[in-house]
Amino acid sequence: MSTANAYLDVEGSDIIVTGSTQLHKRSTRRFFRIILGAHLTDNGWQVPVRGNRPQDVVVRINNFLISEGFETTRSEIAERSVILAFERQRSIERARTASSAWKNGHSTIDDNQVSAQLDNLGWQPERRLYPHQLRNVGHALVAVNQANFSVPGAGKTATALAVALIRFKAAIIDTVVVVGPLASFKPWESETRAAIESQLITRRVIGQAHHRRNSYRNVTRGELLLLSYATAASDRSVIIEMCKRLNVMLIIDESHRIKRFKGGVWAPALMEIAEFARVRMILSGTPMPNSVLDLYSQLNVLWPGGLLTGSRTDFANRAERSFTSLMPKILPFTIRTAKSELGLNPYSIKYHNAPMTGTQADIYHLIARRLRDYIEDANTWEDKIDALRRAKPMRLLQAATNPDLLNHKDDNLNLPRITNASPTLMERLVRFVETSQPAKSLVALDIIEDLTAAGNKVVCWSNFLRNLDYFSYLVHEELGLMVFQVDGRVPTGDDPRYDRAEAAVAEDDTRERRIEKFLQFDGPAILVTNPATCSESISLHQACHHAVYLDRTYDAALFLQSIDRIHRLGLSPKTDVIIHIIQASIGSEDTIDHLVDVSLLGKQDNMEQLLTGAEINPLHQDVSDTEGTRHDLEELLRYLVGEDMEDV
Repeated sequence: MSTANAYLDVEGSDIIVTGSTQLHKRSTRRFFRIILGAHLTDNGWQVPVRGNRPQDVVVRINNFLISEGFETTRSEIAERSVILAFERQRSIERARTASSAWKNGHSTIDDNQVSAQLDNLGWQPERRLYPHQLRNVGHALVAVNQANFSVPGAGKTATALAVALIRFKAAIIDTVVVVGPLASFKPWESETRAAIESQLITRRVIGQAHHRRNSYRNVTRGELLLLSYATAASDRSVIIEMCKRLNVMLIIDESHRIKRFKGGVWAPALMEIAEFARVRMILSGTPMPNSVLDLYSQLNVLWPGGLLTGSRTDFANRAERSFTSLMPKILPFTIRTAKSELGLNPYSIKYHNAPMTGTQADIYHLIARRLRDYIEDANTWEDKIDALRRAKPMRLLQAATNPDLLNHKDDNLNLPRITNASPTLMERLVRFVETSQPAKSLVALDIIEDLTAAGNKVVCWSNFLRNLDYFSYLVHEELGLMVFQVDGRVPTGDDPRYDRAEAAVAEDDTRERRIEKFLQFDGPAILVTNPATCSESISLHQACHHAVYLDRTYDAALFLQSIDRIHRLGLSPKTDVIIHIIQASIGSEDTIDHLVDVSLLGKQDNMEQLLTGAEINPLHQDVSDTEGTRHDLEELLRYLVGEDMEDV
């Protein structure tokens, strides 16, 4: 029997496979035609790449043919793909073996050695790492590419910098590229300066496209570049050029931001860039906010080419069958610090009642009636849920927080101003603006007055931009305190609209600068902000230990992340962190605030099981839906239908 043979070549966007007649046998036809969508030729197959990388398709075909008993030969370009895949497989297997041995206690690297090495390399004593951070550095050194999924506030930035310093001094890398949210830039700059001084020089890649291109081309050894996700995606080709010129350590901060399983721009760009990085690291406290599928893009940045995940389809199928079946390949490269390891005193929550009376109570009742009118004609329970969602139940939160919000559109939350309401409601809204103040704002003023009298700084949270403006004005006018307001309208230090000259002019009034001024202000001060802007990558804990919540949505992830701004690693054991939650009421009647609180407590229990433990698990629950999950809407519907309210 003649030997089956095949020759692989790359022509444009197709892989050409030619060879003996065995290429046309049934099992081979099934693979090429059905699985790869190939076209039959006289002496073989023409395989379209179909959005995949050509080298991945070459390797897949080569492996299949070998398993079928073919002797394969390859063109020069196809041969390079196979050799590269072989070397990557050897590399990941070596790293998996070493990191598994480390996790089982069999490693030559221990915490004391890491600490001594950092001291010898010039790590600053005042930034001495905690035991869990030293452990995480040791793991990164043996795992080569590490996913640090430690809880928020565990000091992942300092840990990553320690790894970068060791790799840099060993000449394994030349430079570091950090891709993260805009808010992360200042912490990276501050931590780098404090921990390693000038051994790595931080630089933001900002400005117009031609300025950014010049920045990459002028990078020299010893720089740490800070990029936004959007910038990295736009500049992928020139970043890849830089990676070919220099040995780059690529760090993706808050890597859950690139979780999108299909589509999107950021994840594909970062996966492509990662192929050319010498060392890779991903950082996230909540790597799977929605499902196991959130891991796919992150893991393909960590080890490109599907080495940890297999194909997208395979990963989805295995994820659907069993999460645990995925973990043996993944776990050797992950490390996690649980909340319990940080040694923090638990924060305490104080609830404050804000009785709504008069016009504000009337408005709240009228909004509730308006929502009931929307669902009145719906026949089935399912129809009522759909009708309630369309009716914008966030209106109740606006009424309970500050009724004047109803007079204005909110682009962030997709809420138009109320224009077609009943004359009664419109008249009450006008009267409220002219004669009243929101009940929760007045209670917040009392809380803040007491806290600042004792010398405290306070962060105040609201989800409504117009309410931030109103409350900042109220605090300044009524209490005469220094107020710093930060929201999405305040530019960041890397705003791409600025060229270098404009950025220098605007530097004194960025989000980072306002937060810095708040923290450094001599005496009591108030930071007024929203969770969407400041719930990640901001550290307030050294100066601020009290948070006041003017309102909360159903988004548990944002709420817990906002708490982490003042409850995180580095707090003194004697420091008490207190969360002040204000809830509106009408007499003995609960309001939407109480429904939100019950919902958040349930989601919080779920999240804290994830965050407290050292295991890496998906939430299996949507905790980041601002307007509420289906269960939240069902509870709100019962609340509305069950009310027996008199006309007002």
